[in-house]
Amino acid sequence: MARKDPQVDPADLKRTRRDWIESAAYLKAERFEVAGALFDCKENELVAESEVKKRLANYKGGV
Repeated sequence: MARKDPQVDPADLKRTRRDWIESAAYLKAERFEVAGALFDCKENELVAESEVKKRLANYKGGV
C-alpha cells in the first residue's frame, strides 16, 4: 500500500525572516513593510505565513 504524506496547509508555510522579506511580492507588500512587520523576529527564526500576514496587517495600520 502506498503511504500518503500529510498535506501541508499553505497558511502554515514557515520561512525565515530574510526569506519573507525577499518574497514580499508574494504577500503583495514592499520589502520594507515586511521588514518592519518582522522587526522583532530573529534572523534564523521560522515564522508561519499566517503570522506574517497578521503582523503585516497590523504594521500597515490594520486592526
